[in-house]
Amino acid sequence: MMEVKFRANNEPRPLVRSNSQTSVVSLSSVTSQEVASISSAAALQIPRPMKTSSSPADLHGMWFPSVRRTLLCLSKLYRCLDKAIFQGLSQEALTACIANLTVAAQAISTRKTVVDGQLFEIKHLLILREQIAPFQTDFAVKEMSLDFSRVKIAALSFLQKKKQLFSLGSNNSLLEFIVDGTPQVKEYFLDSKKEVDKQLKYTCELFINHCTQILIGPLKSFVNKALKIIEAQKEKPDVVLSQQSFALPNVVSQLVHDSVESLKSKLPFIHRSMKLYLANRETEFILFRPIKNNVLNGFLQMENIILVNYAEAQIACPTQDHVNVLISSVMIQS
Repeated sequence: MMEVKFRANNEPRPLVRSNSQTSVVSLSSVTSQEVASISSAAALQIPRPMKTSSSPADLHGMWFPSVRRTLLCLSKLYRCLDKAIFQGLSQEALTACIANLTVAAQAISTRKTVVDGQLFEIKHLLILREQIAPFQTDFAVKEMSLDFSRVKIAALSFLQKKKQLFSLGSNNSLLEFIVDGTPQVKEYFLDSKKEVDKQLKYTCELFINHCTQILIGPLKSFVNKALKIIEAQKEKPDVVLSQQSFALPNVVSQLVHDSVESLKSKLPFIHRSMKLYLANRETEFILFRPIKNNVLNGFLQMENIILVNYAEAQIACPTQDHVNVLISSVMIQS
């Protein structure tokens, strides 16, 4: 009889202090070891310790519970199940995890701010995408379903042709119902990796548009209205932009001033929130770049409109370079 002995390691895990004087993080995380050790056979024997960091995004204890448990479950099942079975389970687990993240993000947006909710979802979708990458398997499964859309049409046609029920020709209503009303079998693929990327892209676009609206929403609204008036001037030369109620010189001057003040007051909040949730300079830069471009383009459009339509009003509008310097200085100070 063969006897398998298991050695229990009851020694406490070694702890090390992080850069923060008040926080202590573990050298090894169960989740990170299990997931990271999948990519190579050597790592299966000697788990690599996780790099210590004081960043909140690197502490697995601060991951959303659904994300942490999903990744831990997948890492445990990866070596135990057949590949086909694992693909099916992983697809369902990731789909449920993404749906749970969306619900949690909506709850955070309701209780705090939309920025917090969107950054929360972006952070954990990035974690999911990064942590499932080492799995050497496809997270796509083929599903089959029955399409009953033709059954209803065939049934209505059958009821309208009751007199042809016992017809001996090719126009027999019962025969037509059997042929035309047969449900169709449809195949489609579900890919959780693509679903993560799709949801991440969608959430990032929402975040970019929302932040742009926070920073220069009134300015963008004015530019859109002004461009419509300028377009209408081609057919009606008598229409003058500076004479419109929403585009009077004093109104435009105040709008430019308020937009600059909005940048100074609201940009630090967005920047601090990105640092809190993402905690990665490269990721923050990539996500903030389109927001910055939207702001710069908005002020550039405003400057061009003022130069063409308000030459005599002498409205002060910052140039694109000035706005760029302002954004950089505000972000440094925050």
